Amino acid sequence: MSNLTVRLTSPAGRSRIVLPNTATLADLQAEVKARCGVEPESQQLSLDRAGTQVISGQATQLLTQLGIANGTEVHLSNREASIAGQVLTKTPVSVAPEEPVAKASAPAPSASASSSSAVSSSAKPSPAPAAPAAAGDGKKADPKFETFDAFLRKRQYDVLALPGNQKYVTGQIKRGGMMKIPPSVSIKQQPYRHVDTLSIINVPEMENFIGYWNGVLLENAMQRTGFMYGYYLEDKNYDEGTRAIMEGIYEPSQEMVGEIAEPLTDDQEMSRVNRIAEALGLECIGWVFTSLPLEEDLLLSPEEVLRIARLQNEHSTDAHFTRYVLSKFVTCAVRPDPANNGAPSVNPFMVSEQACAMLRDGILSSAPSERRACLVREAKPDELIPDFVVEGRSDKKIATDFFIVRVNDTAPKKHQRMFTHADFPRENRPTHPQRREDLKKYFNKIPKSEPSWSRFADFHLLLYIAKEIDVDTAVAIAECVRDRKDIPEGVTFMFNELTQ
Repeated sequence: MSNLTVRLTSPAGRSRIVLPNTATLADLQAEVKARCGVEPESQQLSLDRAGTQVISGQATQLLTQLGIANGTEVHLSNREASIAGQVLTKTPVSVAPEEPVAKASAPAPSASASSSSAVSSSAKPSPAPAAPAAAGDGKKADPKFETFDAFLRKRQYDVLALPGNQKYVTGQIKRGGMMKIPPSVSIKQQPYRHVDTLSIINVPEMENFIGYWNGVLLENAMQRTGFMYGYYLEDKNYDEGTRAIMEGIYEPSQEMVGEIAEPLTDDQEMSRVNRIAEALGLECIGWVFTSLPLEEDLLLSPEEVLRIARLQNEHSTDAHFTRYVLSKFVTCAVRPDPANNGAPSVNPFMVSEQACAMLRDGILSSAPSERRACLVREAKPDELIPDFVVEGRSDKKIATDFFIVRVNDTAPKKHQRMFTHADFPRENRPTHPQRREDLKKYFNKIPKSEPSWSRFADFHLLLYIAKEIDVDTAVAIAECVRDRKDIPEGVTFMFNELTQ
């Protein structure tokens, strides 16, 4: 195997360390210091919890020579150890955003307001059930949701009873024999969340998406959807919190299905988009969709809950140090806000792991006649379905509010985003198709005095280059944008020839 995974256990919690199979004791000690803050010369490492099988040797000795193989559990007995929150992410890009702050409320714009004012007025923090109280360590304490790692810490990192590990199995009626009746299931609101804040750092990107829908599609009752790309950081506003940073939106080929926009299932461009995103140090962190206003105080419709649950299941991972399968895939709903003169409102959500598990096991459904609740599907002949208990009584209708997990949204004071431009035409817009002449228009607009990497720092320009010119060239440019390095002269010469 190319990698060696060590499971580190300390008084502060658990962590998962991945090292090359040629790693030495010094490499392990360096990782332990980075994660737990204990100096190598002070580390008390052993192969057993009691500390009798002490790990000792020369710093240059291979871990395999010390009895540490792939999957070995290593114990650190130092009491001063502390483990930082586990954030599922790739290596963060080199340009980090400033500390995001909540936007102040803006005056209500007119119905014909531009997309810029629409985003500005809608990007204020999502309303919470109650005002957050300050925790003793200076972190915010959300009255409704704990961070996932803080929740686990109280449970001694026991994940066996969490909703994602439950199986909502059905039983079969057997004539003349004994039957095993499925146990009843209590529907509860989830007390924790995997993402605490969505930071829309590339505001022009969201403005363009909303502006196209609000200015072109909405009058024809058409909707729009896109996949958000970015990365994850620790959210220092919360105890072991997680912040999702949105840098770009890819708009896939899509079609209207009823009143919603659905991406085509055979999108051939998705793998190419993911390759460019990976070269940039980004990943798919969620999706954004538009819709008409929902009735009264409804936050998500039953159909939306099921779509979000499906996408969270598709974008789940076991990379958490407990190996618990979870998702950090955020959904952003954009709708006209009647309370704000119809200006678009941006609201990020996730749905609970219970909803995801029920959908995974084929239990949860919806019906056009039921606008406020998801439904437990009807049993097939000779099938027994568990009773689902809602607020103390068995009910096949489950209000969508039980499954909703609210996520805060913020915008930074200054936009230190990865992409310095958001001007290149978007992909897959039927009313505004991309053309080769768009390259010339784009580069003529960008000052030649800018660094070469900055002139190419447009997410949709990179996707266009990958599609129409060459994927490898787009990857090389993306890496330069990521690292803020000059574009190779041969590449700039080629584009100078193309745009003359």
